[in-house]
Amino acid sequence: MSKRVSLRQFQQDLSARLQNAASQTSLATSLAVRVGSENWLIDLAHISEVIAPMPWVKVPMAQPWFMGVSNIRGKLYSVVNLPGFIGQPALVPDADTRLLLVHDSFSINAALLVNQTLGLRSIENKQQATTSNAPWISGTHADAHAASWQILDMRALVTHPAFLQAGL
Repeated sequence: MSKRVSLRQFQQDLSARLQNAASQTSLATSLAVRVGSENWLIDLAHISEVIAPMPWVKVPMAQPWFMGVSNIRGKLYSVVNLPGFIGQPALVPDADTRLLLVHDSFSINAALLVNQTLGLRSIENKQQATTSNAPWISGTHADAHAASWQILDMRALVTHPAFLQAGL
């Protein structure tokens, strides 16, 4: 014999389960990447695509971190070696290296070369830690494993004079 449950009790139980499920899951809103020796989080809305590095053409008289220009699906993108730009050793592309295409909403055709993508993360699960001196880092968080994650402020990065001045 099956146990009968009133419609009201069923609705209350269902509501409680839905609230519990909603509180335990959070949508991943950031892409975790490795930039040099650091962990970074980048808002997914600020990236249009993550791709394997495409060939690029070097540009003479450019900053060491400016890798060159790449034709990606008919659009020219400036390729920026992000570890080199932030003062870490320049990245040598390998099988894990990825290009992050900056979203069109920033009106700049830039591709950021990073060491590795580490998957999706949710900032809500992190605790606020110290902030950085770099204007393109909006905060630093520590996760449950005490790993430090820097939050990239894409607008601050792509409008910073140092980023825009790729020539020597």
